[in-house]
Amino acid sequence: MDTTTVVLTVVSIVTGKLCLLAGLWLRLRYRTRHEQVQRRHLASVTESMAEGGRVEVVERRPDGHSIHIKITRTSGEKRTA
Repeated sequence: MDTTTVVLTVVSIVTGKLCLLAGLWLRLRYRTRHEQVQRRHLASVTESMAEGGRVEVVERRPDGHSIHIKITRTSGEKRTA
């Protein structure tokens, strides 16, 4: 094999792996930010609820996943048995 062919092959393999890694990193970053926003939203909903209030959240995503969350706000007192 020619040196140019070897160099082009190695560069194309490394470039492909780097693009794959960058894509995975961007996807992870997007998911992390989405979950942070969702956590902030749920925390604000919980804080705005009255004592003893209940909220049920059902989220259905376009990819087929769904989340079903039931939130019940209780007083901050600790109970002993």
